[in-house]
Amino acid sequence: MLLTLKQQFKNAPVTTSIFVLTVLIFVAEFLIGRGQTDNGNLLVTFGAKWGPYIKMHDQYWRLVTPIFLHAGVMHIVTNMLTLWFIGPIAEETFGSRKFLGLYLFGGIIGNTMSYLFAPLTVSVGASSALFGMFGGLILYAVQFKHDPRIRSQGTIMGLFVALNLMSGFFSTGIDMWGHIGGLIGGMMFAVMFGFYGRSGKYPMAWRLTMVAVTILILVLILIASGGVS
Repeated sequence: MLLTLKQQFKNAPVTTSIFVLTVLIFVAEFLIGRGQTDNGNLLVTFGAKWGPYIKMHDQYWRLVTPIFLHAGVMHIVTNMLTLWFIGPIAEETFGSRKFLGLYLFGGIIGNTMSYLFAPLTVSVGASSALFGMFGGLILYAVQFKHDPRIRSQGTIMGLFVALNLMSGFFSTGIDMWGHIGGLIGGMMFAVMFGFYGRSGKYPMAWRLTMVAVTILILVLILIASGGVS
């Protein structure tokens, strides 16, 4: 296992670091919660997205911390398997620094959408960030569709996202706003910052529009929290 981690870190250092950090946080959840990692009070204590605390106490950090929290063993196993296998592809596509930005930006936008449209839901999980990752990869495939390998990879990513969104609509306990927001956030990030070594591919007008949308989202957060009248 250590050798596998070492090799993965060599190929995708950010992916591996996020993976290890998320697993360690889950271990802390498991120990402190005595195995009850799906306990709402425990998750809120750890930093879950919980609208009333964001609104009343300005705890905006709760739009970031849920990315690294999980409710239940299957929850983290599913998300970390996705990160382990798809993360290196995204990190190679964007480069390590941009990949970190993509992951966090997608997660934050996903949690923001969840806060705006489902404020009374306790939300945790890397899914918003993972959907951000998929959003970026899908745009990459669209941008370079002339490459059969990239186009095929994009088709697979698109089908995976579509199936997950469809199943989510018919399941309970899934924060669909987080997933949709993450997907949109990943696409926004890709337009603003581009891909590894290809940052000038999108027109400046598109990039500035995404910056404006990001600012609008920040304003909406303040309005929802009563910070702007």
